[in-house]
Amino acid sequence: MDGALLHWLARPAVEVAPGLLGARFSRTTAEGEVAVRITEVEAYLGEHDPGSHAYRGMTNRNKTMFGPPGHIYVYFTYGMHHCVNIVCGHEGQATGVLLRAGEVTDGLDLARRR
Repeated sequence: MDGALLHWLARPAVEVAPGLLGARFSRTTAEGEVAVRITEVEAYLGEHDPGSHAYRGMTNRNKTMFGPPGHIYVYFTYGMHHCVNIVCGHEGQATGVLLRAGEVTDGLDLARRR
């Protein structure tokens, strides 16, 4: 990962979250490109936030949240959704930004097939 991006993510989640709104994430494979514009995010403050998976401390499930910034924490919820968090702050803090919603801007048909 780019050093400038890691530095940018090594801040409190409440500072990173607004900067991710409108950000474009893309992935190109042999099938083509799919790009998404982030439209909704949520900041989680780890052990100080009752809404965070890290609220009760580190477990095998949430240990990625306690890692260095830039890591991705994915979990399955309600038996139907995979949720993606980008770890922020500094190692050991367990803060992150949940990517709650996005709009496919390129490759809609490919995204639907996937």
